[in-house]
Amino acid sequence: MSFFTNIHKTLNYFRRNGAAETFYAAAERLAEKAADRSYTYVPPEQEVLRSQRAIWECLNQGATPEEVFGPEFAGRVMPRISILVPAYETEESYLRALLDSVTAQSYGSWELILADASMSDSVRRVASEYEDARIHYHRLSANGGISRNTNAAAVFAQGDYIALLDHDDFLTPDALFEAAMGILKTDCEILYSDEDKCDESGERYFERNRKPDFNYDYFLCNNYICHLLVMKRGLFLALRLRSEYDGAQDYDLLLRAPHTNVCHVAKVLYHWRTHAGSTAGDPCGKDYAAEAGRAALADYFRSAGIRALVRHSRHRGFYDVSYEPDIFAARTDVGIVGGKVVNRRRRIVGGMFDSDGRVMFEGMHEKWSGPMHRADTRQNAAAVDVRCMRIRPELQGLYREVFGSDYDAHIMDDGRDYRRESIEFCRRAAALGYVTVWEPSMVTRLEK
Repeated sequence: MSFFTNIHKTLNYFRRNGAAETFYAAAERLAEKAADRSYTYVPPEQEVLRSQRAIWECLNQGATPEEVFGPEFAGRVMPRISILVPAYETEESYLRALLDSVTAQSYGSWELILADASMSDSVRRVASEYEDARIHYHRLSANGGISRNTNAAAVFAQGDYIALLDHDDFLTPDALFEAAMGILKTDCEILYSDEDKCDESGERYFERNRKPDFNYDYFLCNNYICHLLVMKRGLFLALRLRSEYDGAQDYDLLLRAPHTNVCHVAKVLYHWRTHAGSTAGDPCGKDYAAEAGRAALADYFRSAGIRALVRHSRHRGFYDVSYEPDIFAARTDVGIVGGKVVNRRRRIVGGMFDSDGRVMFEGMHEKWSGPMHRADTRQNAAAVDVRCMRIRPELQGLYREVFGSDYDAHIMDDGRDYRRESIEFCRRAAALGYVTVWEPSMVTRLEK
């Protein structure tokens, strides 16, 4: 009997016998993990990499982006990317994998800066084996921690953008090409990609993080941006990493950065290695990083003048934010807050809609958090269901206009299709400058 068959038999048992919801949710999380086992990182085909290298060679020989890509790129310049690697007693095999992944890039306008705080000579020795003028080794006089060491590396950077790469991780062969194209198309200040994890050997890949495009409220609950992170060099140097938030230094950096020009590349460009000494693989390290992230987020709210209490959520590395006295008073940008609509079987049948009007997380049990805990985490939404909705007072007139009743009137599930009106209401609120927020702790239960 297959593993998946056992999973489904377990779920059906819970359905028939009305077992506790915690067991049901645990079974679904187990099913999710089983599904993740089927994930395989598929590297770019060699033909794709050859094409990318040919494009880079053409640009390197003097062709302009306009000549290569078309008139919409007139005046644009291909970026040079400085990769910062703070190293400390790095395992030699990990360092070689990192260096091999960078030198194998299909895009050539990069430099790699190794800021080495090791007591031993192993990092320098391995780096010296690579005869590539774009690799720059710098020995630090002392180990100041990841933030200070990264800041020290940034001093030597000459690129237009800075990319952050941990000393035990590595890049996909198309990472810098895809990043450069994202920068070329958007002229963004910040760029990030999807990522996955790999085992110590660097041969087994798992837990692909399929990230949304920049989602402010989701970001205020978790640093889902993580890796690969690329930022304009001038912006990075203006902000720099702060050592008091080591463990979540990237999150603190991004919280303090402007969020108006952010590009997401929806491809895995970064492999995050899990081993006993890494944050990805060490539970104690995760706790340390989670607390640093909570402190950074609390500091962000203080600096922004937003009254909010930040607590750890039930998901490690995620945060519950309680606005005081409520979200509408604390944030003038929020116009609508909506939650889950569930049926008698406690399955989601309404709540958050995507840009195409589909119900997000439809059919999930209300206790299941889903991939990257998105079904259980506050985030911005294109629209939410009026049957589980709160609005700010300024939108009551618009509410009457769209729904034909006062906001105080309790809308029941009477067979009426509220999807179109809900989407229209949120769309028109957005046109007035208000954002819609999905709040999964809000739940409306239907009779059927």
